[in-house]
Amino acid sequence: MRWENCNSNNGYHRINVEAEWSELSDDYDRIVAEYAKARVPGFRPGKVPRKIIENRFQKEIFDDLSQRAAQRIGGEALREVGIEALGNVEAEEIECSKGRVFKAMLRFHLLPEINLPDINSLNIDDGGIDPRDQISLRLLEFVSFDIPEKLVKDELALDGLGDAEPGSPECKAAGERIKLMLILKKIARQEGIEIDDADVKDRIAKKAKEFGTTIKSLRQELEKGGGIQRLRDMLIAESTLEYLMGKNR
Repeated sequence: MRWENCNSNNGYHRINVEAEWSELSDDYDRIVAEYAKARVPGFRPGKVPRKIIENRFQKEIFDDLSQRAAQRIGGEALREVGIEALGNVEAEEIECSKGRVFKAMLRFHLLPEINLPDINSLNIDDGGIDPRDQISLRLLEFVSFDIPEKLVKDELALDGLGDAEPGSPECKAAGERIKLMLILKKIARQEGIEIDDADVKDRIAKKAKEFGTTIKSLRQELEKGGGIQRLRDMLIAESTLEYLMGKNR
């Protein structure tokens, strides 16, 4: 993988990334295997020759590959650069074809500076309010930074509130959710709180049962829209709130 830092523009930071086909080939094979389960006239399910699958679903396969490669390789590039993104990393100018070098322009908001308060003195009381809510309110009171409007709109869209007016209670609540998540993630890093793959798998299994679907189907759906990372962030937030309650009782 190769990367090149670019100038910031319109509130976004940009990085060019490149990767050899060998770094994408496993992803490609997995995606082709997923499409091989599709029904194709004249063939039994799961018995369609790979070449026919690759030709019939070429556009869909490379659309999926482009997005997966951009997210994975982009994440690796950011870690190498030592930069942390705020919100989703968007991929533009993608070049992706079999056997060729993958190229993409990544754009994202930089994570703002977050100055944490003393996490041992958040002053939980027994006033009947859930301790998690008390801690959340204290953190939002003590820590201040701006959230880009685009991120607030994205958060609202996930909740089906994409038409909410700027400055509305819905926008304010969405902005506070984003802020709180970022604060909790920074506390988690500071305190060494981690979530492993087993935790993510357990929560997916629980949600699959709750929604009446399969674990595999739910995971594939989450992978398409960055839902796995969102789920991981939520689990980090839950664990961090539990940790803070223990320190402030």
